[in-house]
Amino acid sequence: MKLRTRVFMQLAALCLVAASSFAAENAYLYVSNAIPGKAVASNLSPGYPLDILISGVCVRRSLAFGEFSDPLGFAPGTYDVEISEANALDPCSNPAVASLNVTLSGGTSSTVVAEVSGGTPALMLLSDDLSKVAAGSARFIFGQTADAGTLTATLTQVGVSDPKTYSVSSKAGQQEAIKVLAGTYLVQIFNSGASTVLASKDIVFDNQSAVFVYAAGQATTNSVGLVYKVVDGLY
Repeated sequence: MKLRTRVFMQLAALCLVAASSFAAENAYLYVSNAIPGKAVASNLSPGYPLDILISGVCVRRSLAFGEFSDPLGFAPGTYDVEISEANALDPCSNPAVASLNVTLSGGTSSTVVAEVSGGTPALMLLSDDLSKVAAGSARFIFGQTADAGTLTATLTQVGVSDPKTYSVSSKAGQQEAIKVLAGTYLVQIFNSGASTVLASKDIVFDNQSAVFVYAAGQATTNSVGLVYKVVDGLY
């Protein structure tokens, strides 16, 4: 299986397992920054960059809002994930603003999402469904990681004469998946039952890919956005 994510990335400095392909005995973990600075404090940088520490190893420096780490490989087990406000001179040295113990099983992929809960940074673990996708199709996974109620994601095809539209709703802290045709979509996020667009993005859904979209930010500060990754080659 080929693995590729269409997100802003840098190679993490963790000397564990190279993640160019999945092996059944290893567990894989992404880390996503879904915290816009405005959701924490009005004077913070919108990018709110984070340093990521996993079980004592500084695996990523200055992960900005909307970015994902590369998939990090681990032996199955339990690990402590910590995030701190980025320190350019001494990475991972600032006090942790959130932490989470995660248990990883061999042959699985997961994502730790740095989110906002009550105006405070927090961490959430979501599983990644990287099972096979039928030819001509893509899998859309919508994770509600924003500090908000139930949200709905609507997907509308772009660049076709008779565009199809799909919708899926997800409660806070959960994710839902649907099968869609491969193609380019306008992805819009709404409060369920409302018509005001909270966030939108054109995203390419490659043939036999999985597209993970996470709602991010905080409803009370009007900072709800979206972050996403695309994993290709799910043959």
